[in-house]
Amino acid sequence: MSDGSWDNGGHGLPAKAGMPLWGKIALGCGIAFLVVLVTCVGGVAYLGNRIKKDPEGFKQRAMSAVADRLRPDWDDFRTVVEQLQTPEGCQALYRGNPGLAKTWPSEAAFLDASSRWHKEIVPAPAELTFEVMEQGGLQINHTLGSQVKVGWSPKGGRAVYVTFEKARKAGDSGPRRVVELDVR
Repeated sequence: MSDGSWDNGGHGLPAKAGMPLWGKIALGCGIAFLVVLVTCVGGVAYLGNRIKKDPEGFKQRAMSAVADRLRPDWDDFRTVVEQLQTPEGCQALYRGNPGLAKTWPSEAAFLDASSRWHKEIVPAPAELTFEVMEQGGLQINHTLGSQVKVGWSPKGGRAVYVTFEKARKAGDSGPRRVVELDVR
């Protein structure tokens, strides 16, 4: 007698050849992890070797890259420091930056306060050098709200801290607005 059912319960079917899907996924992830690991280890070894061969050259290249990134902030800061050295410059600075009214409610109050600074503010160096960045008391902070805070405390004069309204973007021209100013 023959079996009248079309379902034979899986008997007589050949077993699937090859690896199951989960095995293929695990193998692919493992290979990807090894590639990333070898790349990272190789990159760290390469950089370590380059730094070991020429530490001063590496430091110079790194500082040069940092200086290039910070140069627009430094140039704008220098402009503000130059304005703070004369009464006319202070007057133009106050008139061009309405945010200073939070600290000094009137132009007369700002000019009165700034009259004590003129002679004690040291001119900022024209170039942003490694010495200024490392030992010159320079601080440049970019905040999440896109404000830029630049502070400089030279050894022979008053410290100047300026907060600009926004970061300078490529193609921007003209001065940035000063939101806060602190001369100590």
